[in-house]
Amino acid sequence: MMFKEFPVGNGKIIQGDCVDVLKTLPENEIVLAFTSPPYLNAINYEEHIEKLKGKRDRWDRKEVSYDEYKQFLKERFKELLRVIRPGGHNVVNISPISWNGERTALPFHFVSWMEEIGWKFKEDIIWEKPIARDRRSGVLLQHPYPGYYYPSLVAEYVFVFQKPAEKEGKANIYWNRTFEEKENNVIDLSDYQGEKSKNVWKIRPVAPQENIHPCPFPIELADRIIQLYSYKNDIVIDIFTGSGQTNIGAEKLGRRHIGIETQSEYIKYAIRKINDEISTQTFTFEEKR
Repeated sequence: MMFKEFPVGNGKIIQGDCVDVLKTLPENEIVLAFTSPPYLNAINYEEHIEKLKGKRDRWDRKEVSYDEYKQFLKERFKELLRVIRPGGHNVVNISPISWNGERTALPFHFVSWMEEIGWKFKEDIIWEKPIARDRRSGVLLQHPYPGYYYPSLVAEYVFVFQKPAEKEGKANIYWNRTFEEKENNVIDLSDYQGEKSKNVWKIRPVAPQENIHPCPFPIELADRIIQLYSYKNDIVIDIFTGSGQTNIGAEKLGRRHIGIETQSEYIKYAIRKINDEISTQTFTFEEKR
């Protein structure tokens, strides 16, 4: 099967279904995966693209079978497990889904699905958004009685999974790194003892006018994950790359990167943003000379 590849900076974006694209990649080669998968029926991406093109005024959610969705994710993360290096990580941003007045505990189901595939659960991080976009908490103000509590949704989960290694001493990403390589990847800990040292990260979400994608995670979130779970020149992959936030972070931090995306409009936008990052780096370099 042929796929469109778009080289950009230190990496590339491949247009296609990630389950098919992943089958073409060699096994045990990629150190880190970071992604945010489609949240069940939260976004109708095809209709969103039509709205971007001015072909419709709004997009609507569509019914998706939960069993079908579960199979969709398990197939893709199983193929991802094959290409990740033993000891490498798969980091996933995910949250519960609200639909027809009910909340689905998607993140908690998702952990079990990943463990069934063969991923080892490692860390749970809470991404706290300082800005609430819903008014659920207002229900209690209108009805100040027990049973009317609906807190505003200001958090998502960032789950860290690891691919097991045959030997315990190799169940990490640093066992074969040289001293020089480690020194070249020292993490700045000047602000570490505050919020970064805990598993609750307060990071501002992306405002709607800042990105064409309907639900991008902030580049700051990608930056942290990439710094903490990969070394320079390692390959970082996002199997649902969307507007390229993971690719941008990887480019900025000197990693090679692969993004996989089905929608051409998002790919065009991602390439433009990655090239903007490259231009910024070049300009800064010229300034310092």
